[in-house]
Amino acid sequence: MEDREVWIQAGAILAVHGERTVDYIIDQMTDALGDRIAVEDWHRVASAVDAIVDAQPRQCS
Repeated sequence: MEDREVWIQAGAILAVHGERTVDYIIDQMTDALGDRIAVEDWHRVASAVDAIVDAQPRQCS
């Protein structure tokens, strides 16, 4: 999965699942066990979700 796809996926998951995003990602990672690439992709998506949630609003100048 390319970086752009990771961020798009993370934003879409947050939009749909909101506060339940963590549960959704855990379920997806559990289903992906045994598929190293899928687990790595979901780990990257989870990291992107964290970055989005932790981001501070930007002020326009």
